[in-house]
Amino acid sequence: MKFRILLVWASLLVSLFMWGGGIASTPLVTELTSPLRVDPELVGPSSLCNVFGSVLGVFSAGGNPESDVYTWNVFGPNGELVFQRSGGVQYERIEVWFYALGSYRVELSVRRNADIILNQTQSVLVVQGPELTVLPDYLLCGNSPTDMTVISPATPNIDQYVFEWKNGSGAVIGNTNTITVSEEGFYYYKLHFLGTDGQKLCPIEGSTFAGPSLDYTIGLSKTTLCQRQQLTATTNSTSPGDWYLVQPNSTTRTLVDRGYQVSIGGADLTSIGTYTLVLSVTDPKYPDCTSERMATFEVTEGAYLTVKALKKPDSCGTFDGAIEVTASSPIDSLFVLEAGFQKVNMNRNETATINGLEARVYTAVGYYKGCEIVVLFTLESQNSPSSTPTVQISPETCDGDGSVQVEFTQGPVTGTYRILGRGRGFFVSDDFKDQSSLTIPLPGGTYLLEIEIDNCIYPVEQLIVPFKAVVDFDEPSRIIICESFDFTPETDQELIFTLTYPDKTTQTLPAGQAFVLTQGGEYELLGESTDPSFGYCSRSEKFTAIESLPYSFGYTYEPDCYGNQIYKANLEGSGLSSSAIDNASIRWLNDKNEIMSRGKTFYAPTIGNFSLLVQPAGIAYCPATPVNFTVETLVFNIVVDLNADKICPDPGTAWVTLTMDTTLANKIEWIYFEDAVNGPKIDLPQYTNQKKILVDKPGNYEAVVYNRIGCEMGRNFIHVDNSILLDEPTIEDSYGVCAKGSRGIVINPGEYSEYYWYFEGDLVSTDPTFSPSEVGEFLLKVVTIDGCEFLAPFQTYDGCPFEFVYPNAMVLGDPARSFEMRVSEGITEAELFIIDRQGSLVFHQQAQDISSDQAIFKWDGKSNGSYIIPGTYAVIFIGKNSVFGFEEKTTGSLLVIQ
Repeated sequence: MKFRILLVWASLLVSLFMWGGGIASTPLVTELTSPLRVDPELVGPSSLCNVFGSVLGVFSAGGNPESDVYTWNVFGPNGELVFQRSGGVQYERIEVWFYALGSYRVELSVRRNADIILNQTQSVLVVQGPELTVLPDYLLCGNSPTDMTVISPATPNIDQYVFEWKNGSGAVIGNTNTITVSEEGFYYYKLHFLGTDGQKLCPIEGSTFAGPSLDYTIGLSKTTLCQRQQLTATTNSTSPGDWYLVQPNSTTRTLVDRGYQVSIGGADLTSIGTYTLVLSVTDPKYPDCTSERMATFEVTEGAYLTVKALKKPDSCGTFDGAIEVTASSPIDSLFVLEAGFQKVNMNRNETATINGLEARVYTAVGYYKGCEIVVLFTLESQNSPSSTPTVQISPETCDGDGSVQVEFTQGPVTGTYRILGRGRGFFVSDDFKDQSSLTIPLPGGTYLLEIEIDNCIYPVEQLIVPFKAVVDFDEPSRIIICESFDFTPETDQELIFTLTYPDKTTQTLPAGQAFVLTQGGEYELLGESTDPSFGYCSRSEKFTAIESLPYSFGYTYEPDCYGNQIYKANLEGSGLSSSAIDNASIRWLNDKNEIMSRGKTFYAPTIGNFSLLVQPAGIAYCPATPVNFTVETLVFNIVVDLNADKICPDPGTAWVTLTMDTTLANKIEWIYFEDAVNGPKIDLPQYTNQKKILVDKPGNYEAVVYNRIGCEMGRNFIHVDNSILLDEPTIEDSYGVCAKGSRGIVINPGEYSEYYWYFEGDLVSTDPTFSPSEVGEFLLKVVTIDGCEFLAPFQTYDGCPFEFVYPNAMVLGDPARSFEMRVSEGITEAELFIIDRQGSLVFHQQAQDISSDQAIFKWDGKSNGSYIIPGTYAVIFIGKNSVFGFEEKTTGSLLVIQ
């Protein structure tokens, strides 16, 4: 069997599972790899190394997860229960967090159907690992590096630990406890203790992050340019910063400017290679720790040409001059525009000769790998014209361009002029006629002036038009307003600023003071010098301020069945795509405001209070208030109680009832199986989510309770039997009752668990015996100890209105007309007396066990063997009922005839 053990710090899950970089995406850290064992067996680590305050151990049981039920109990060093789970397939394998040091006891019980097939115990020794000192987050200040240390240098036997550091690209960058880094990004570490036999003990792995406190970017106008070309860099930082340039193959930083943007070129970009542009911005929250961003760009070899005259033309208008163009760099193509000359693929130092040229300015243009060079060359004649114009230059003004004034000393002339800019070639040209002077407006710069009159080109004049100084200030191209924004224009001059707001109101402040912006829209900033003697022209710039785009963020919560509580950040808002969360700044913080993680997914390391802060990428979104949440203890074990009746003959079913001590249950499943260990289990989907089910088949019924994420919370099973108590109650169809009696009939139906006596539908008694006292319809319901019910209806009749019949006359000697007495049902004893007028008894008779369908007394009129004397006699009748304790006496008369 093969084991791979990996230890993890609970709070380190932040770095392991949120920052990516190839680290495992699940919090399983003690991993067991083995084929499924048909016969269950407790398999797991016997020792664990607690490095981070807790360590996760994984244990498995094998067996048949489809039918087996696993019960796990883990007891701490003091005998306390620290973990308990019971269930089916999802608990074949468990993950247990161990916090305290010491010896733990892991107990496993496996039930297959109704039988326990395994009880096994294993000890786990948790020992102290090294003290981890690495932080989840390191601050990079300026270009100063920072040290990251994995474990305390005071750790005993630290020389026995093996370390490995990797950067975000996966390259190994160190093998010591402490490394020094200066680049922003994620860093990953591994370490283990080297045992006496060379075994790797207490392996640890994790990650951390190093970066500046501010999040901004640098934008370049181009990433590849030629030598001496111009590059502009901008930033979306809301604060100005210092721009530094690092030349190729150098580490020296040269400050080039301060502000929100910078232009670099000319002599700054003469070397070939990779340049680094650094922007350093001070974070108000960390005034002693500047945040830096870097951008690189490539400067490639430019095209270079030199031009010299081989022969000057003899005079004005002759075409006998010549020049030579030398390729100071490789040249893909060469053009001499005024001569109509072209040549391709020139090697370095190769030359090209152009003959038959007149005196004038020639424009040589060369190209090499996309780089362009423009060289202006003045080819003068050997004999210049006798009269030359005079030239006067006016500088730029605050109102517009400068100018050049040309005076023709010979008077009005007709011709053409052409002005070419140094380094850029043709600028402007025009014809003139009968003019004695020309005024040509020109912006500041260096030019060559070429005048042709009567097919003769006058000597070329170089023109330098002075630039007019303009006030210098800087402002961001776009500002994001978070409720308000304090805007201070960046300048090192003595200026006064006037700001026009989007609502067209204005405000004027001296340099160094802040405008408070609260409106979104277009602003216009006018900068003016406070001292006119400086001669600075005012300047106006427009910029845009936008109010922060609305957005919202939160999290989803999804615990798993092993006790891990998993939170995932989400983000939505104006202008945000569904993938915006992938590029957002995410911070999971503990109750001490310490960063626990930077990733989308957060595995809560423990219970307690936490908060989430999400900042969308880009400056259009302002910081928000953190979302607070509390991680609480999860409930995985509940008591499931089952109660079942026995199956009765009628209706041939039994109730099985489930009770539990939680309202968190989301699903209830029912399973049927027989007593055999290897008997099949049958799912009963028709009973899903029912707490009381009606069954008709003997056997075992098992209930499994799940929470809302499908984790088993508890289960239990109960056996259902057929009832064997099938005797029905002993009840007559009818019973007599009597209100006049002192007692009534007592009905005893037999031995049962429960009795329910109903009269006309109303319950009147729950006693084992019952004595009815009213006439009507009765129903008896009895319940056996097995819960089976039997019903027995009966009725009662009025037994009190006793009736008797006898003749009021008789004929002596006539059997057909003798004396007879009959009584109604309900009389159990009777006594008859016949008395003459003198009070003498002439006849007496008693009767018991009386039947109502025949005469109980018969008399032929004889007394002592002889007929009595005809006449009237008194008849006394006494009727009794011993059941009801009733006795009634009546008196009548009897006429005796001869």
